Amino acid sequence: MDRKSVKTVKYSDKRDFGASIHKQAPSHNFYLFCLTSLLIICLILCGCGYKTKSDLLGHIESVSIPPITNNSNEYALEEDLVKAIRQEFSNKGWGEGTDSLFSATIIDYRVEPKTLGRNNQPEQYTIILTLSFMFQDVKRGNKIIRNEKNYTKYYDFYVVEGRGKPPETLKQAKDNLIRETSQDIVSSIVEEW
Repeated sequence: MDRKSVKTVKYSDKRDFGASIHKQAPSHNFYLFCLTSLLIICLILCGCGYKTKSDLLGHIESVSIPPITNNSNEYALEEDLVKAIRQEFSNKGWGEGTDSLFSATIIDYRVEPKTLGRNNQPEQYTIILTLSFMFQDVKRGNKIIRNEKNYTKYYDFYVVEGRGKPPETLKQAKDNLIRETSQDIVSSIVEEW
């Protein structure tokens, strides 16, 4: 008889233990819900940490962009790049003026074969553009906001069909490189995490 009473007690303990879990579950879920809600409210009130430099540089409404120095062998590259950078600043709402200064020097421009096909003929090329640039807040005493000494941009393009991307001419690829470079540079100045 002792064995039956022991088994009954153990079964009874498990049942009570299970019942106590079910009694605590709603209050545990309620506290978890409250904690999660509080955390979400705090995140909304505090923000996620994203700031645009335009908030920090709200006093800047214009940018001066003198001609870019071209130390590469690529003729007129500086003219295309300065035109694209001016357009990107304009797209961000900054006109031409003297509130800030953007200056740049093209260090190098190369076109290199990346992959070879039949008969060792290039099927894909990489354009490599290296430059330095500086952005200064003239209104606040020429404070340097961004200073890149060795900015490098790569652009890969195919010259043959059937490689996942349509083929491009060197001029098309160069234009795309300049567009992407100007977007990246201006965005890195105007926006900050």
